[in-house]
Amino acid sequence: MRRETLDDNLTQLRSMLDEMGPLVVCAFRDASEALLCHRPRLAEQVVSRDPVIDGQRDAIELLAVETMNIHQPMVTPLRSVITALRCAQQLERMGDLARHVAATVVRNADRAVLAEQARPLFRDYGARVAAMGDKAVEALRTHNVVLAAELRDDDDVVDALHRQVFELMFGPDWTAGVPAAVDAALLARFHERYADHCVHLADHVVYAVTGGTVDELPAL
Repeated sequence: MRRETLDDNLTQLRSMLDEMGPLVVCAFRDASEALLCHRPRLAEQVVSRDPVIDGQRDAIELLAVETMNIHQPMVTPLRSVITALRCAQQLERMGDLARHVAATVVRNADRAVLAEQARPLFRDYGARVAAMGDKAVEALRTHNVVLAAELRDDDDVVDALHRQVFELMFGPDWTAGVPAAVDAALLARFHERYADHCVHLADHVVYAVTGGTVDELPAL
């Protein structure tokens, strides 16, 4: 049997990441839909699919380590291998956060976990975070550093929405009570962390392409 070449392994790593990314963004979109529309069965599907994402992370890590041990790649291909390792980890964490959102819905199957007052804000919050996931995965697929750099500005918008959640909960018009506020705070945290991992994923893309950071890119 022909021994896999370095190029074969690099191509396979890219292919595995391309397969993993869409599963992660789909998980978050489904989790957000389950949260906003109170669909416990959809949430259960998100939770049940998470081990597939974990398995893909494990497979990428195994191949990346084997590639470094067997082929001892030089600088540029080594960057690609390191990026695959790091991106797989970021995607797996994003999948976990989608699972956390879905699991919150599952645990509260007998009631809508999201207070009606918070629903419009979370509809915008979820849509923007999901869009960041789409953009991060597309940047990873295409190695587009322009898309990758845009995610920092997108994250600023998401951070502002995160603050609005707490302004709503602690404002005078909040009537949903303390338990609903705790749920909203937890769900907001899951959304915010997902967005942060999108930025980290984009940073790894820039490193793979340029060897540097987003701050070192020329004005776009």
